Amino acid sequence: MTSFQNLLQYIHDFSKTDLTGSEANTKKRVIEPLLESLGWDLRSNEIRLEYPVKIGTRTAYVDYALMLEDKPVVFVEAKAFDESLTNDYSSQIISYGKVEDVKWAVLTNGKRIKMFDTKAGKNETECLVVEINLQALPAGENELRILSRESILTGEIEKTAKRFTTTKKVISNLRRKQTELAEDFQKVLIEFTGPGLENRIKIVSSQLAKQTVKLFEEKAEASVSFEKGQVGQVSKVSIISRSMLSNKEPGVVLICSSRIAGIEFLEKYNAWGFIKLGKNRAPKYFALYIGRPKSSIMYFAEIETITQPLKSKDDVKKIAQEDLEEFKAGKQVIHLKPNSLYKLEDPIPLINKKAAPLGNNYTSLEKFIKAKSISDL
Repeated sequence: MTSFQNLLQYIHDFSKTDLTGSEANTKKRVIEPLLESLGWDLRSNEIRLEYPVKIGTRTAYVDYALMLEDKPVVFVEAKAFDESLTNDYSSQIISYGKVEDVKWAVLTNGKRIKMFDTKAGKNETECLVVEINLQALPAGENELRILSRESILTGEIEKTAKRFTTTKKVISNLRRKQTELAEDFQKVLIEFTGPGLENRIKIVSSQLAKQTVKLFEEKAEASVSFEKGQVGQVSKVSIISRSMLSNKEPGVVLICSSRIAGIEFLEKYNAWGFIKLGKNRAPKYFALYIGRPKSSIMYFAEIETITQPLKSKDDVKKIAQEDLEEFKAGKQVIHLKPNSLYKLEDPIPLINKKAAPLGNNYTSLEKFIKAKSISDL
């Protein structure tokens, strides 16, 4: 995988060549290394070149379609290094996303990159999520990571993009109301100082308002440093081979299933919800099967507690309100022992599709350790 440090060097070296007017060379020398730095494998089926998009009676082609579960999730339109990222180009890639129901669209020339939420509006201004100067890396590195394969897989892109959009609106509002802000500062200062210094207070208030907007912009950018639960900073999970579980006490393993987006919830809360266990079921261990494209049991943990059936969202503890969408009355939450969650070095694969775990499944720890496929459980 290409590192961001290497990517910056590629961009610098390419900018010194006489190839910067060529779109094909820009793709090969800069844009494809950019995609690799974000975790996308150019040799896999997750990258489609010249993806066809039907526009009326004609067919247009998007340079790159980033695919998950055989569906495009991001469109990437490339331009030559020396070419400007015009509004017309932005409108074009946004329209492609709308036609194909692809939410995320990217326009880049290898120097700058614009990311759009095609469902957020009708034009570039409304749809723009973030614009990054690639020549200024590592500044902007965290923003760039929202286009990573991991971000798309976990669904983190949704939350981060929403935060970017909200911050952009707040900053725009502050700029627009800077005069009002200065007037409010002026009123407060006069209360403290009394009359006689109005002219000086007016100057200071104007400077305070300007600095407030500037500081908010700087702090807003710094806040995109991906806190816990965000891309690159999800609570760390150790990796273990199943053979290393043989020193644990025998017990029942509860196997739950999830889409890949469920990994974020698991690692964020060291818990799993929302499920309903049968009566007299007291599993000692927890395992999680991740569906396509992984199609394997990837996680293992020891269970600390299982809640009683919960009556309402108000009964759910330690889980934020925004993560309670799947909650239903009567469901339960499994809380895992601290530091007991592991990602399996040797996941248990699904070989026979008919054996895919649905709902809650149970097996013994012994079978779990020895299984060659899910059918063995």
